[in-house]
Amino acid sequence: MRKVLGALAVVALMVAPASAGVWETQCMGCHNGSLAPSKAQLKAKFKNAKAFIAAAKKSTNPMMAAVKNNDAALKAAAKEIFGK
Repeated sequence: MRKVLGALAVVALMVAPASAGVWETQCMGCHNGSLAPSKAQLKAKFKNAKAFIAAAKKSTNPMMAAVKNNDAALKAAAKEIFGK
């Protein structure tokens, strides 16, 4: 019985990372507050998701080059930040 419960616990822990959003998988590594503005700082800086997406697309930072043309990723990240 303990082995079954242990196996279920391991499976449950492995499933959790699979549900990570765009912010956790693509943004959070750089947007940690020291290298780039954190999630909280971005939310305070931009009024809404539309302003956030527009600023991301206009960014001249070379680290944003791979992301700024990916509308789906930007919209998903904005949804995670602003909740809309």
